[in-house]
Formats: sequence, C-alpha cells, structure tokens
Amino acid sequence: MKVVVVGGVAGGMSAAARLRRLDESADIVVLERDAYVSFANCGLPYHIGGDIVDRDALMLQTPESLRESLDLDVRTGHEVLSIDRETKHVTIRNRHSFEEYAEGYDALVLATGATPLRPPLPGVEHHRILTLRNIPDMDAIIDVLDGGVASAVVVGGGYIGLEMVEALRHRNIEVTLIEALEQVMTVVDREMATILEEHLAVNGVRVLLSTRAVGFSDADGSVLVDLGTEQITTDLVIMAVGVRPELARRRGGPAAVGPWCGHRRPAHANLRPVDLRGGRLRAGDRHRHRRGGGHPVGWPRESPGAHCRRQHRRA
Repeated sequence: MKVVVVGGVAGGMSAAARLRRLDESADIVVLERDAYVSFANCGLPYHIGGDIVDRDALMLQTPESLRESLDLDVRTGHEVLSIDRETKHVTIRNRHSFEEYAEGYDALVLATGATPLRPPLPGVEHHRILTLRNIPDMDAIIDVLDGGVASAVVVGGGYIGLEMVEALRHRNIEVTLIEALEQVMTVVDREMATILEEHLAVNGVRVLLSTRAVGFSDADGSVLVDLGTEQITTDLVIMAVGVRPELARRRGGPAAVGPWCGHRRPAHANLRPVDLRGGRLRAGDRHRHRRGGGHPVGWPRESPGAHCRRQHRRA
C-alpha cells in the first residue's frame, strides 16, 4: 500500500501519522511545497509579538525527525502540479532543482490547507500589505516591523486579525482594527464580542466596526487605506479577512472546484474508501465524519490554538 499525502503541515501530517499507526508497512510519501513541515502555525502571531521568543520553538518536526520516528518519506520543496486519477499518478516539481517527475499511489490524501484572501481592491498588492499563513509570511512581517513601524492597520476581526492586533500592541505599535460586520469575532454572541471590543479599547486599539476598506495606495512607501468616509496612512497593513482552499491552485485536480474554489466531490468521483487494517481512508474527506462511513484519518481532540498554548506552557 502506497499513500501520497499532498500537504505536510497540520492536516497532512496528522493524516500521515494516523496512517502509519493503522499500517506499519505502508509506504507513505508526504509532499510539501514550502520549506517547513509540521510547524506550530497557531504560534506565528505570538512569535511576532515576542511571547514565543525562540523561532525554533515553532518547528515541531523536520523531515529527518519524521523519517526516524514514523518512517515517513517527507519531501519539502516539492509541489504537485497535476493529478491523474486514471493512472493514479501525481506530477511533481522539485522547486529546488526544477526537475519534474511522476509518483504513483494507491491512495491519495489532499491536505493543502487554505490561502489567505486578498480582496480584489485597488492597490491590494502593495508591498506593505501582508498576510499571515506560514513561516515565510511571519518572517516577512517581522522584517518590516524590525525596519521601523509606528502604526498598523489590521483588516478583519477574526482569529488571525485579533491575534495580530495583540502581537502588534505588544510591540507598542499604534493599531487600527477594521471589521466589515457589526462585531469582532462573529463566531461568538454579541454580548461576548462587546467584552472583546471593550478590552481592545482599553489596550489602545482603535476599532472601526461596520467599516470596509475600499482601496489602497502608496504614500511615500507607507500605505494609504481608503475607507470611503476617511483615509488612514499607516506603515503596515495586515490582511486577515478569511481564507479559501488552496485547491484553487489545482483546478486540474481530482474533482470539480466549488464556488469558493474548494474540492467539490461528485457522487461518482473515483475516490473510493481504502481499507487500512480495519480503518478507512476516504481521500479528500478528512474533514467529514459520517455515521457508518468508517473512522476519520485524523480527528483533533482540541483546537490547534489550545494545543499550541499547552505545548508551550510545558516547554
């Protein structure tokens, strides 16, 4: 049994580890486009803010440690270009040597995660408008901050937005938070969001609710944020308005692409369950758990943020 896992961070590495426990003899290949695998993505804002001082503390595993502990063939810098369902092969590009080659599989796991949204607004590609998804994103933000930043605008009042607000305030940066809806953290009730908003105000954060950025422009190297009713000049903009599935970049992949560029699997798709010593892997179904449909490959027992905070408290 050979399993190819596309994506080697949270979901992909959880799936690979679970697969190894289900079948000690399986040949498991993990393909990760970027240079890092199994890092503490929930800790990125806390390294930016200085709560996690040691950058290496974010690196939970390496390809070498995963080979030694779980006998996984983890290949960083390897990008999947296409998937051939008929012959069960993926075409891969080595981003270091630019070599392209094919890899066969018996089962395929897609765990490519999500990519931050950049709304199609004028000037959104300004070099000081950044997003936070991975280690290189974190490094880019820190480089800008270390170069001297007095003010910042965070667009989006969800998890990432609020964590970045906290990180920036820890660095004594003046922060304005822009949220298009009537409250921050829309996953909680309005009463709870009010407490958060009061806490933000007490800590010197300007919160603009029911407000949207309509465009950006350069202002002598800084960013001019156009809100329609006013304009804000700032040294840095963090865009944290949500994500879309990374499968958007693989439209030639294993199934149709949904309205949000996600994986939409038709009923007749050639993605059959694979028996693995009593468990079943349903490729592309990592986030779905159906009664009678077997066990999920990996199922988190706690939120990623809670897991990360617990791990760092132990350190």
